[in-house]
Amino acid sequence: MTDVLTHGETMNRLIHQAVRRDLGRFETALASFTPGDRPRAEALGAAFEHFDTMLTAHHEGEEHNLWPVIGDPAGGHEGDVAHLTTEHEEIVAGLSDSRAAFARLRTSASAQDAAAAAAGLGRLRAAATTHFAHEEAQMRDLMQAADQDALATALKKMGRDAPPAQGMWFMQWVQDDLTGEQSAALGRILPAPVRLASKVVAGRRYARVRTAAFG
Repeated sequence: MTDVLTHGETMNRLIHQAVRRDLGRFETALASFTPGDRPRAEALGAAFEHFDTMLTAHHEGEEHNLWPVIGDPAGGHEGDVAHLTTEHEEIVAGLSDSRAAFARLRTSASAQDAAAAAAGLGRLRAAATTHFAHEEAQMRDLMQAADQDALATALKKMGRDAPPAQGMWFMQWVQDDLTGEQSAALGRILPAPVRLASKVVAGRRYARVRTAAFG
């Protein structure tokens, strides 16, 4: 069961790292955005759409699969999980602001919409920073207090209800820009054949979207 706990905690941290990484990339790209640059605006909009899908799938997966287990009254952590859910709602609000602004930027390529996208990202970063710090500090204790068989089942379900194409993209997204140690940790969770399949199916497309948006 130790491996289950470690793998769950590790994957959670790697996903959080991917979110932080992309927030930084978007912020840098928007800070240097040239109004009227329609190809770049389209690329940023497309990249944000993928990012939105990844982050939304992550927190919805937690709420649907993990929260009922770690928030079981028998474990005594209902209040902690309710607090995490409230933090998710702040992330959803930040995503909503950003989503609308990036959709407008994608067609207008205007300075106004670039500024609105940056403002939305600011709200999203603030919400994600608070939530990630809280979750990373508490997650292992919450998992240890839960029914371990139910926990193992919940962690296995995380991400498995996503469409195959989304799952392939997710694996490219989460392993982008990892250190050697982090990549090795991910390899202990995702078997090499699965990672190879993701690279074959989604690797080139992921790289094109990333390069077009962020250089």
